[in-house]
Formats: sequence, structure tokens, C-alpha cells
Amino acid sequence: MRRKLLLLFTVVISCAAASFPEYQVKSITEYANVVTKSGLAAAGLPMEDPRDQLKYFGIDFRSRGYVPVFLVFENQTTTDSFLLGKEGLMYSPAGRSGSTLANPARPSKQDKTLAVVSYLPYYGLAAIAMASKSKELRLNVLKSELQSTTLSPGASAHGFVFVPAHWKRSLRDPINLTIPLTLSRSGETVIMDLAF
Repeated sequence: MRRKLLLLFTVVISCAAASFPEYQVKSITEYANVVTKSGLAAAGLPMEDPRDQLKYFGIDFRSRGYVPVFLVFENQTTTDSFLLGKEGLMYSPAGRSGSTLANPARPSKQDKTLAVVSYLPYYGLAAIAMASKSKELRLNVLKSELQSTTLSPGASAHGFVFVPAHWKRSLRDPINLTIPLTLSRSGETVIMDLAF
């Protein structure tokens, strides 16, 4: 009986799983804060509205202390390639020193607790439902996240980074992103700075 209930519950969860729309990518020239350096153009757009965050991720990042920032890169050269390593991205809130970005898709303490509770007979089904939703949300965040890549001549890349943010009432502290890229031929580092 328990197995049948579990199977039925799994089918219901699978059918009810939300599908999230893909965030619309525009041409690099359509973004307001485009920075160009060494033939590479970069732009960023913070997703401030919690309704948009729920629409695209199923998570209100603001309440968790993050701002999703959509980054777009375009290699406008005809000969150079750039290496983008997302691990090198740094952020700095106004008046503070820079640090690397966290990964909000990593399982939280709450997710680990749900995994333990799911083994208890009375709470198992509810815990499975919550863990399933949490896993789905993490996978969606990972899917939309900016990935490390090589930008060949004429190529572009895009994705979200999730920046810790601090609010004073309804206003957010300014955020600076520092994005190092490496020219593949010379090994020279190109630093792109974006401010929001």
C-alpha cells in the first residue's frame, strides 16, 4: 500500500512540476550598460522584480539576499578568442572589498534536513514533495547559470550569476561585478567591470 501511494504521489509531483520559460536574450547593443574592451563587449541586467524571479526560477531571490544578474558577452574580434571562467567572477557591494560569487543552487541545510525526514514514515510523503520541488528549482537555476566557456571570434555567451545584495528599505546597494577573461593567444587578462 505504501509503495502504491508513493508511486501515485511521484506521478502527481512529476505532472505538477513547473516548467520555467527561458529568459529572452537580446542583441548586445540593446542593453543599457554595455562595456567594450579589447574587442569584447559585455552587458549585464539585474533581475530586481521578485515576480520575474518567480516566473523564471520559482524562487524569490531577493528574500534570500540575492539578485540574479543576466550577463551577455560578445566577441567582436575576427582573430582573438577569450576564455571566460565563471569561478573568477568577483562582486563588491558599495564600500566593501570584492569576493567570489556564491552558488545558490547548492543544496541548503534545509534540503539536507528534508532528505533525513523523508525516511520517517509519517513525514515521508510531505518531505519527498518538498525535496522534489527543491531539486527541480536547483536544476532550473543550474540550467540558466552562466557557464565557463571559450568565446571564439564572433561568438557570444550568456547566463545568470547570483549576486549577494543588501537592501536599505526598497533600495539596493550598488553592485560592482569584476569579470576577468583571458586572451587565448597571448594569455593576457582582460578585466571587465560592470556596475548596477
